Amino acid sequence: MTATKPNRPPSVAGKKGFSLISDEKFRQLYAALLQCRMLDTRLSATPGYDCWSGREAASAAVSCCLRRSDTVISTPRAALACYLHTGLLSASPSAPEPVTHFTAATEVALRHKAEKRGGLAVLFTGLAKPASMREAFAAAAKQSLPVLYIVEGPTPSVEISSGIPAIRVDASDAVALYRVAYESITRARDAGGPTILECAAWPSDPEPNPLLKLERYLAAKKLFRPHWKHSLEKKYAAVIADTTP
Repeated sequence: MTATKPNRPPSVAGKKGFSLISDEKFRQLYAALLQCRMLDTRLSATPGYDCWSGREAASAAVSCCLRRSDTVISTPRAALACYLHTGLLSASPSAPEPVTHFTAATEVALRHKAEKRGGLAVLFTGLAKPASMREAFAAAAKQSLPVLYIVEGPTPSVEISSGIPAIRVDASDAVALYRVAYESITRARDAGGPTILECAAWPSDPEPNPLLKLERYLAAKKLFRPHWKHSLEKKYAAVIADTTP
């Protein structure tokens, strides 16, 4: 993973250069992504539900890197990630300004840092006003706070992000998102500070469907079978039905 340097555009990740992922983790990632797809489909008709093109793969990828002690900030963008992390749907009414979410992430990250247990805060959010983001990012950078920002682009400029590493990733590529999330979260746990992850649409991407893309990827590795998917769907359908309105 390459960090952003001052006066340079954000790094682009997702094609090569990362460590290997175990077969078990690939299966965990697929199961998480399938749950996201099923839950997103069920919630799509719910008034106030925040539909975001980058929500599925990013939520699945990040959740596979988290520990129970970590915190996913409750925001409209984080509904799927909160469900995967806690098993519960978070009540997250839209705030007038996303700055509220940035403030919450800073406070939680400060608590995790003080506890010295390797915990971190994860924030799924849209962009706030430049001045508000500059203040939040400056505080996080100065104190090397353990926080991962997953934003719906464009990536904030170097001036706004206070030099925090910013990485642009294909929003439909769960494997790339997992690799970047894993490296970023490991860095945060080791007191390396925050990272900004931008989930972006790849205009030239021949397969923008994250679930289908991952199925094809796993099939090529002989890790995917339709009957396995069907068994997972049956399992998760019952759980989601009990959890959702």
